[in-house]
Amino acid sequence: MLSGCSESFLDRQPEDTLAPGIFFKNPEDIKTGLIAVYQPLQGLFAATSLPHMLGQMSDDGTSPYNSFIWHTFYKDNTHSAPDIWNGFYKLIVNANNIIDVIDQYTPSNDQEVVIVNAYKGEARFLRALAYFYLVRLYGDVPMVVSRFTNPGTAFGIGRAPVNDIYNEVIIPDLEYAFENCYKKDDPALTNEEARATKGAALAILGKVYLTMNNPQKAEETLRKLVIDGAGGNYRLLDDYSKIWLPSNKFHSESIFEINYNYSLGMGSYYFRNMSIAVAYLYGGKVGNGLFCAEKDIMDEYVAYNEDIRFHASVDSGYADRLIQPVPLKLIPPLPECSNFEQTGTDYNFMVTRYADALLMYAEALMLIGQKDIAAGYVNQVRKRVHMDEIDASELSIERILHERRMELAFEGHRYFDLVRTGKAVEYISHVLMNNNEYEKRVWRSTPVPEYQLLLPIPVGEIEKDQTLTQNPGY
Repeated sequence: MLSGCSESFLDRQPEDTLAPGIFFKNPEDIKTGLIAVYQPLQGLFAATSLPHMLGQMSDDGTSPYNSFIWHTFYKDNTHSAPDIWNGFYKLIVNANNIIDVIDQYTPSNDQEVVIVNAYKGEARFLRALAYFYLVRLYGDVPMVVSRFTNPGTAFGIGRAPVNDIYNEVIIPDLEYAFENCYKKDDPALTNEEARATKGAALAILGKVYLTMNNPQKAEETLRKLVIDGAGGNYRLLDDYSKIWLPSNKFHSESIFEINYNYSLGMGSYYFRNMSIAVAYLYGGKVGNGLFCAEKDIMDEYVAYNEDIRFHASVDSGYADRLIQPVPLKLIPPLPECSNFEQTGTDYNFMVTRYADALLMYAEALMLIGQKDIAAGYVNQVRKRVHMDEIDASELSIERILHERRMELAFEGHRYFDLVRTGKAVEYISHVLMNNNEYEKRVWRSTPVPEYQLLLPIPVGEIEKDQTLTQNPGY
């Protein structure tokens, strides 16, 4: 077996880890190291990982046969999603390592200064994104912003308050990324459009400020993206149904998406999660029964005559005596799913897109008392799917949540939207405490406890480091 490996093959560096002792002698070497920072995202946003969990925890998703603990909110301290914790911290460690490399590197000319600062901006964007997910999922978490030169220094850090992580890591990192990353469609990103950009930094920073209940700063930040064009040129696609097509990656509406490429052995198996109907209706074996749409969102589509977004988002399939609505975003046409059982697909996961930014900007404007202007940005999104305009008198946080749900269903936003607006217990409990007609079951007799909105800290991490305390209730 060894005779089949060339020396160059044996000398290859791992793609997902920035190994110590590597000598970085030029920007191309640094770029190779930066790839290791991006790599964990493919696993974190894989079929059974973060998107599945967030969908189950919201009022958008359920399962046709099983009572997943994410859905019913009866978590104990064993339900901590350690793979998600470890995946984001792997990303953070790799980001810290490459940032340290860049800080020690001396550019040879002004052009190299721009290039390596852009790489550092991307690394800091990714670190901020990782921490943003961690604090929203776990609350206070260890704050690590420098390279570990001694593994022993990784212990005894404890948990930093959420606000400290926002103010000392997430916000400064995103501000740096905005200043130093390239704009969308910059020639430097040709054939590398999955890299973080100024626009991505602004979109996530605007969401950070909304999460921190600072709509004034959110408005100021998102204005740079939406009005000033400081992140690049973004616009909504004319056809809502073409947003997720693999043939249409990195289009004008895309702000930050995670790239999958099955020809390189990095396919997306997202379709496996939500296609049990395919196994019955189309002869494939791809359906695992883990996910389908909640009746509550189906009812909302129908009540508001949301034909275009409904039919692009959900197929109300029936199989095995159960109605199993299949979320359609990020999967091939149902009859074709079985063709990708072994390879996966090229469907990217879109972390944020321009419609998300427009609706966030509208929300920020509404919260600072500019409802008339806010309605215009909501209507931009509604116009694309031929929905009637709304006026300022119709705007409220409930209406914003409705518009975001209709537009962004199954894209990983709904749970965080409900939590940051203080609606999670009310909305999720409503679904869990009422028989929904086609599932014929009630999951809870009491509302979701507030503490259940955070995950427990992984017990294995606490056992390794006694300075890590457990979240209340667990």
